[in-house]
Amino acid sequence: MHITILSGSTRINRQSHRVALALEKWIKENNEHTVEILDLAEYQFPVLEEVLHRHPNPPDGLEDFANRVRNSDAHIFVSPEYNGTYTSALKNAVDYLKEREFARKTIGIASVSTGMLGGIRAALSMQQLVLGVGGYPIPQMLTVPQVTKNIDEAGNVLDATFGQKLEGFLQNFYWLAEAVWEKKMAMVTVQ
Repeated sequence: MHITILSGSTRINRQSHRVALALEKWIKENNEHTVEILDLAEYQFPVLEEVLHRHPNPPDGLEDFANRVRNSDAHIFVSPEYNGTYTSALKNAVDYLKEREFARKTIGIASVSTGMLGGIRAALSMQQLVLGVGGYPIPQMLTVPQVTKNIDEAGNVLDATFGQKLEGFLQNFYWLAEAVWEKKMAMVTVQ
């Protein structure tokens, strides 16, 4: 199964990318799944003018981004909380695509803050986004409070208790993602 992690902040000195790196590292080191980060700071999409399939001149990198999302079996959205919700960069990137890129795929939610609440309002908003694009959000969200105390810039987990929380989140994510993926593979085999 191939997993993409959408790192949703394009901000200078962003802290949430640490979480994307930690998730990628943990997935690579602890199971057989493949994983890649789709870093929205690298893509730098302009504000949506038209959805990809109708766009006369798509922004650089959009076709590549869409293909990577399309070819992934499951996703994890990572975003800091900005003004009580997730980033406009994440919403913008998702809006460029059709529902089919995300439909019937498991999508995990990770929200980040430098404060004590871990971006819970952003996490709840992202779960609504997942439902809006036809994905399956896992009920457990990874909320990351005081991110700089829990994860360093390279994605190394600094706190053992937080490491257990991250591992528990991923176990729940794998459970649903693998079940959905296996069902899809069974349907392909039948056809």
